[in-house]
Amino acid sequence: MLEDRGNTAVYLLYAYTRIKSILRVANVTQEQLQEAARNIVLSLDHEKEFKLAKCITRFSEVLDDVASDLFPHTLCDYIYELCTTMTEFYDACYCVEKDKETGEVLSVNMSRILLIEATRMVLQKSFHILGLDPVEKM
Repeated sequence: MLEDRGNTAVYLLYAYTRIKSILRVANVTQEQLQEAARNIVLSLDHEKEFKLAKCITRFSEVLDDVASDLFPHTLCDYIYELCTTMTEFYDACYCVEKDKETGEVLSVNMSRILLIEATRMVLQKSFHILGLDPVEKM
């Protein structure tokens, strides 16, 4: 059986799938995400929002390191850190508020959804580099 905890491909793919699920629940389109990215100033008031944003911004630096050192495990370590940081963020910061009785979406925090989307994009690019095919649902 494949291990779904810790620094494994299964854990990383699960985190990606979880992000896709959050985006489906939020019911936002790519067009809405692009418009929000142009018009919304990210709110990084919560420490976990700031930590995730900071982790996301390290992506290009990590790619530079991988390209110069030729050590792809550096990218694996980074995306594991990104996934654990995203999980901490999601556990502490609601992106989508739902009615407890009906399950209906009451509000979507677009600033936080943009952080989730940026994380998804970094993971998707990283998986491509590593030769992993992400899945939409598990």
